[in-house]
Amino acid sequence: MQGCRELTSKQVPLWMWYDFFTVLRMKTHDYTWKIGLQYSSNTKLSTNKPLSENTVIIDLLDGHRYQVSAIYPAKAKDKEWSFLPDTVVHTWPAGALSEDELTKLRERAGYKPKEYSFPLEAVVFDV
Repeated sequence: MQGCRELTSKQVPLWMWYDFFTVLRMKTHDYTWKIGLQYSSNTKLSTNKPLSENTVIIDLLDGHRYQVSAIYPAKAKDKEWSFLPDTVVHTWPAGALSEDELTKLRERAGYKPKEYSFPLEAVVFDV
């Protein structure tokens, strides 16, 4: 095309690179995660899509299932640390997967527990 030229990385304005990398970053939804009768939490949960009531999430380490019962703004008593997210997701235990189900889910998710893996480190949505 006449009048157009290819830009090299040295010629691309900085704001264009910023927009490019902003699009690449995945938007996350961050929550302070309370389980059961927990009064205060020190656990952060980040998901790639927003949670809603009755959603079930599964811990990939041990196969425990948790059902979301409520999502609400955090009060000071809900968070053990001030830097935790300002939205609480309150879940209740909802059973566990069998070893066979957990193995299949781990394969689908590409998850392999490591020596220092810990509960609630990696969770997925139950579909």
